Amino acid sequence: MKLEKRKEQVNENEKATVLVTGGAGFIGSHIVDLLTENNYKVVIVDDLSSGREENINQKARFYKLNITDQKGLAEVFKQEKPDYVFHEAAQISVSFSVRDPLFDAQTNILGSLNLLQCCLNHKVKGIVFASSGGTIYGEPENFPITEDYPFNPQSPYGISKVAIEHYRDFYQKNCHLPYVSLRYGNVYGPRQDPYGEAGVIAIFI
Repeated sequence: MKLEKRKEQVNENEKATVLVTGGAGFIGSHIVDLLTENNYKVVIVDDLSSGREENINQKARFYKLNITDQKGLAEVFKQEKPDYVFHEAAQISVSFSVRDPLFDAQTNILGSLNLLQCCLNHKVKGIVFASSGGTIYGEPENFPITEDYPFNPQSPYGISKVAIEHYRDFYQKNCHLPYVSLRYGNVYGPRQDPYGEAGVIAIFI
């Protein structure tokens, strides 16, 4: 497979190399912007299925690639040698996950496992994973919800996020791969799709 790579504007005072999956998406692109502003060398992996080309920071190196592509992702890791990874790429629609749970699992679970294995093989120092603040808990009976609140996902999308967190625990405990999960809830801001399922605040405003 021939990887599509975009030339980047190199900053002479670069720090560590950070790979951001989904770096052309709503949240991922803001992470990329912040990292480049702080002189990190940034690598974006995004297949542009939901991300947008106009969101791509020109100071980052871009690979148009799906995270399920084992050979392609391994080649990116081999070339770029990332120190840290932000995992934002995902099939993001809850309703679509209900219609096609197999596709959701292939992208979110198997794609994440592919990424985890690449991180392990290339000795990545740490991973930050974009989990979910709502779909993993279902309909809570008690408030406020704490980090140790029982999982009760009601959709294949929520199940996939829970599964990845369990795999995260496995890799962390058995392979000593440092990992942090961020359970986002009702994120709002520039570049958000106002018509998406997670865009409730944008719709109200």
